[in-house]
Formats: sequence, structure tokens, C-alpha cells
Amino acid sequence: MIYLPIEKLTEGMELARNIPAVNPMLPFAVTGYILNQQTINRMKTIGIQGAYIRSELAEGIEPDDFVEPELKNRMLGNIRDIFDQSMKKVSFQSSRQIYENVATSAESVVMNILNNDKYLFQMIDIRDYDSYTYSHSLYVGILSVLLGRFMGLSVSNLNDLAICGLLHDIGKTDIPIEITNKQGPLTNDEFEIMKKHPTFSYQKIQSYNIQSQVILQGIQSHHEKYDGSGYPFGLIGENIPLYGRILAIADVYDALNSTRPYRKAWAPRKIFDFLTSCCNSHFDPQLLSAFLQCVCAYPVGSIVRLSDGSSGIVKDNKPGFALRPIIRLISPVEKAGLEIDLTQELFNVIILDDED
Repeated sequence: MIYLPIEKLTEGMELARNIPAVNPMLPFAVTGYILNQQTINRMKTIGIQGAYIRSELAEGIEPDDFVEPELKNRMLGNIRDIFDQSMKKVSFQSSRQIYENVATSAESVVMNILNNDKYLFQMIDIRDYDSYTYSHSLYVGILSVLLGRFMGLSVSNLNDLAICGLLHDIGKTDIPIEITNKQGPLTNDEFEIMKKHPTFSYQKIQSYNIQSQVILQGIQSHHEKYDGSGYPFGLIGENIPLYGRILAIADVYDALNSTRPYRKAWAPRKIFDFLTSCCNSHFDPQLLSAFLQCVCAYPVGSIVRLSDGSSGIVKDNKPGFALRPIIRLISPVEKAGLEIDLTQELFNVIILDDED
């Protein structure tokens, strides 16, 4: 199968994977569905970025599910529940039960990642604007745990880190909706209000009678920056709690990798260039270096253009070579089916992003 961005989808293509909806148990479209223009237009309207499509050119190329689909759906449901309940006046007992559901699912995510023999995150998430908040929380949790695993953190610490990632933005439910849903840049006054959400998250989790300071402090510090220019406290360097430094990287990476109503997702190389440019300013340099060993720019199934004029499908990735995957060529015709390892072509061929 191949992954195609929304602008490349055409009538007659067959879905190779479900397209989820806000309720993950009720997909927008299911595997085997034949796309028509009406469906494609609807996908554009609700902000779906792309889809997996069946293709003979990609025979044998099957992206791995880094997190099992059923677990992912359950997690998204739990995150949605706790965000929804956070905006309502519910009893302490109800809120506590929802939190415990999230914590239990967080443990499942950790075990899922620990049982995965790959350290490399190379999954394309098909999401829409409405589910962005929940998907973002899930992927910040997954990416944070992946980095924590790479660093050798204990299972107990990984469970705490997963909870931090899943709930780091829960305080946004206390921010006026016209600010959180604004389709454009915030004014200075609006940004000052938005900057309160890490503290609101801290207070909300504390109200569930959660006493773990590593969880509370990790959530509160996820917008601190390594050079002291972050918020809410302007902490510097390793004075920022470890979990906060981890969350900061995962949070920015996933945000830039996602299409929002007011901007497209950034091109892969642009994201990696931005992250490395923020080393020592926004991010802990050692943690960032480790993170870049755990993610890839071009997931399996992606279609890429190469600087020699050819194009191909990403077949696999190697840790430490985020921008240089293994490619199965699809054009020119005379080279179709040939596979090249870009780690062996360091000075000859590079991938060109759409903006190049």
C-alpha cells in the first residue's frame, strides 16, 4: 500500500486502511472503499490529510502499526472522555474514574511499545481537524514513551511519562473556546491567556488527587525552554524537570507534523531543520539527539521525489538516518522496482520535499 496526501487522491482509488472519524469506533470510510469525488471533497472539508491506497507498485510494502489499532481507538476514546468531562461540572468520583481509565490505557501503551522490537517511530496518522486535540495528546504520549524507552527509563517512569503526554493539554479546557479554536495567529493578549494552560493542567490533575510530583511537574513544565525563555516559570537547562524536557520535543514535533485549519503540516526536512536549529535554545541537546534516533521523516508507504529526477515508495527506515530511507523506485519506468538505500547514497541523492 501507499500513502497519498489528500491533493493526490482521485476517484476510483481503493482504500487500504480505514479512515477514522471523531468516534474511532465508527470510521469515516473502511478498507476496500472506492473513493469518489464527493468523498474526497468531504475529506478536504473536515481536514483529513491523506489516506492509504492499494497499489500494485507497493506490493509487499506494509507499514507496521506502531500501536495496535484497537488500543489506539481505546486510548482516543479515553482521552476524548476526560477532555469532555473536564469541560463539565462532574463529581470528583467520576473525574477520578476517567483519570484511572487513562492511566490504565497508558500502561497498555507502554507495554505495547516495550513489546515492539523497533525503536523507530514511522507511522502516518490519518486524522482530521476535529480529532486533532485527542490525536495530538495520544502521539505526544507515544513519542515521549518512545524517547524514554530509548533512554532506558524504568517501566514505572514510562507509565508516568505516558500520563504526562496524554494529559499535558488538559488545561486547555479552561481556556475560552474562541481562543483554543481560533483559526489563525493569537493576539498578544490571547497568547498570554493561552500560556496559562500548563498551570491549569497542573491544577486539574492535582484536583483528581494525583500526588505524583513527577507527573504534575512534567505537565506544568512542557512549555519551558532550555534557554529560560519558556513559561510559566522561565526555568533554565536541567532545572526543567526531565519529563517537561521530553514533552517539549514530542509536543513541537507532532504539532508541526499535523495539518491545522490555518496551515498545512510542515515538510519533513523543514521540521528536522527546525528542531536542530532549536538545540540548546528550546530543547535539551542530548534529549533532542536521542529523539532524532527514534523518529523518521518519511514513514513506510510514503511517495517521495528524489534529486536525480526519479520517484519512489519508502520501503523501510534505519535508526539514525531520519532523512535517508530505503526506496523502491516507481519512475522512471525503466527503473521501476529497483530498490536503493539512501544511507549508501550520502553524497549523490536526496529526497526533495514538495516545497523544493
